[in-house]
Amino acid sequence: MIIGLCGRPSPLKSALLHYLVQKSFYLCPADPEAISEEDKNHVVNIAGSGPELEHWKKRGALLIWVGESAESQGPYFIDKKTPELEAETRISQWVIEETKTRPRPNWDEYFMKIAQVASMRSNCIKRKVGAVIVRDKRIISTGYNGTPRGTKNCNEGGCPRCNSLASSGTRLEECLCSHAEENAITQAAYHGTSVKDGTIYTTFAPCLMCSKMIINCGILEVIFNIDYPLNDTSFHLFDQSGVRIRQHRLT
Repeated sequence: MIIGLCGRPSPLKSALLHYLVQKSFYLCPADPEAISEEDKNHVVNIAGSGPELEHWKKRGALLIWVGESAESQGPYFIDKKTPELEAETRISQWVIEETKTRPRPNWDEYFMKIAQVASMRSNCIKRKVGAVIVRDKRIISTGYNGTPRGTKNCNEGGCPRCNSLASSGTRLEECLCSHAEENAITQAAYHGTSVKDGTIYTTFAPCLMCSKMIINCGILEVIFNIDYPLNDTSFHLFDQSGVRIRQHRLT
């Protein structure tokens, strides 16, 4: 959350900035680009209006005006003559109410984004794919595509197909990379974790080989971000075996 304290400098405004910093809000300069970590709470001192104020409005900041009533440009206003304790209480109430209205990612978006982060660990030259296996809304295994454990990484010359930049769908017999879904399943087996009755989130729809592994290991649902162009057979197998499959696109 970003709180913007707006209005001309005053002792009350300074006290409220200090109060919010004590409440784990990071004090930032009046520059929207200075805030990159959305997991933290921030407070910014906004002295005027115009472009600066518009920037913070676009960032979704909770704007609180401290000063004269004529300066207020929104519903959240504290007169500069308000006792400090009362002003702190009002800000606390506004923050709590605003927090209740802020959207959280749903479970599909949450797990798909984690799969997307897992894909960043991939050492494959051709495509980076990540997968997460979930059961009871708990991650039990992750995987990303790349060469097998203990062998030369794909981006270090380990896979001849990828390093020759072979055309899509060709020279598959030369590919030494294991797929993200395959690695998520085998990683669970390596550590003795059952994936039965689980759900797999993958950033790329599974190929035929991975689809067969998904079916045979007892996973009940596949959720993918980007479709695979040659997966008609895979989808038919999922349908025949009773494994649910659907797409969840990240925006």
